Amino acid sequence: MAAFVATDPEAYEAYVGRGSQRLAPAFVRFAGVSANERVLDVGCGTGHLTRAIAAASARATGIDLSQSYVDFARRATADRMITFDVGDALDLPYADGVFERALSMLALDLLPDAARGLREFRRVTRPGGTVAAVVNDFRCGWTPFSLVWDAAAVLDADGAAMRDEMVSKPLGWPGGLARLFGVVGFANVAEEQLRAIFEYRSFADYWSSFLTGQGKTGSYVTKLEGEKRSELERHVKAAYLCGMADGPRAFATSFWAVRGEVPTQQ
Repeated sequence: MAAFVATDPEAYEAYVGRGSQRLAPAFVRFAGVSANERVLDVGCGTGHLTRAIAAASARATGIDLSQSYVDFARRATADRMITFDVGDALDLPYADGVFERALSMLALDLLPDAARGLREFRRVTRPGGTVAAVVNDFRCGWTPFSLVWDAAAVLDADGAAMRDEMVSKPLGWPGGLARLFGVVGFANVAEEQLRAIFEYRSFADYWSSFLTGQGKTGSYVTKLEGEKRSELERHVKAAYLCGMADGPRAFATSFWAVRGEVPTQQ
């Protein structure tokens, strides 16, 4: 099973950050963030969602388990009213009900216990407040990555296992995340599909994003040696080019977003 690696925030920006910065404002609108609310971003990573929350005139707090990612987010954020903390999403260091909203972007499915994490988001959100999460549509909407997965699955047993692990995540299928919100006990659960574009200047730019070693796909690619990696690169390049000249490409990606209200009767 491929390991999720989160050690290099600069590399992550080239890997997923190029799309998540576009997803963040749409997710903030979906979550209904309003001015002056206190809003938590759980699994903030490099801070795109936290900054988008602040851009909606809310009081934004981001928290992530990775010290290096939090340090990067602080350096990349000009607004000193934004707070970044280091902490565990499964044991949030905040009192009950101190936030009007708790949001999580592309992080909930990475937790070892997503239900426990969602209960923590609920705990720190006031009754009547909103919790919202967004995860990848892994099966049909993660095009830049599925080009690699599908080639790897044909060439290598470990590649096939990685693809199957990623696309079979129940939270990444229609209704999967919404069902979890129901199990945890949220009211007025709503699901919507959001989209973002991942842009690349060339195949070299695209392929280099997987050579950062970040995430599960990057970790898998960088562990391949010699001819195995070269063969994978040849096949992925053919899929990227599709018979056309090398150059810019824009890949559409889709995500499942769900929001729910914390019941006023606990």
